[in-house]
Amino acid sequence: MSSLADMRNVLADSHHSLHPPSAYRGFRLALILDSPAHDSQADASPAHDRAGHAGADPRTPLIAILADDGLNPHAGVLPLSRVDELGRNPPAVIVLATDLAHPAGLAAVRSVRRELPSARMVVTARDVRGGLARQALNAGADAFVSEQDAPDALSAAVRAVVAGLVCAPRATRRLVAKPTFSHREKQILELLVAGMTNRQIAGRLYLAESTVKSHVAAAFAKLGVRSRKDAAAILLDPAEDLAATALPRRRRAGSR
Repeated sequence: MSSLADMRNVLADSHHSLHPPSAYRGFRLALILDSPAHDSQADASPAHDRAGHAGADPRTPLIAILADDGLNPHAGVLPLSRVDELGRNPPAVIVLATDLAHPAGLAAVRSVRRELPSARMVVTARDVRGGLARQALNAGADAFVSEQDAPDALSAAVRAVVAGLVCAPRATRRLVAKPTFSHREKQILELLVAGMTNRQIAGRLYLAESTVKSHVAAAFAKLGVRSRKDAAAILLDPAEDLAATALPRRRRAGSR
């Protein structure tokens, strides 16, 4: 996968300029569904478009979005449990619909990457906090499209990854780049990861509790998280590789 520093942002209003639809004839695309909200779509036949033409099905919005731009998932529409079936004749591109708000969502991304290492992967999920793009890319995706942006951006993302680009929403580019932290933020994050409350951290560092809260809020914004649990999970995830920029040297040395 290309480095995050080489990421290109794909704009919805320019996706037709990447390649004309005719360039994708014979293009093998698979849709993998790993979210309960999408269960009714698995094993469905591709719809022709969103306008009610033959085969259109209101229960299959992702299929319709893709088909409307000539990107029918001819390689199949499958639940995650059947992804191994695609290994016999791997598609060029996979669109994975999952729920990244739960650890199983990132596990699904990694699982698909292991099963189909050569395929380009576009992940779509509901992104309520704005920090999931980096996690999806680090887990093996080539592009991330938030579920709410899928009608305008999903097809553009598919074309972008085929062109060799890494793609994420423009609004999340600050969160996609690896964040940097002040020395004080690193100290506080180290103690937060150890399970300390704001009051305990304030006592350890001889700070006002309100000061600790301000630093925690700033660190959470940089990480794209809203809870201490999510912050700790990201900081300790080797795939995120944040230890060098988010935790003091003694913490990193002690973790080896």
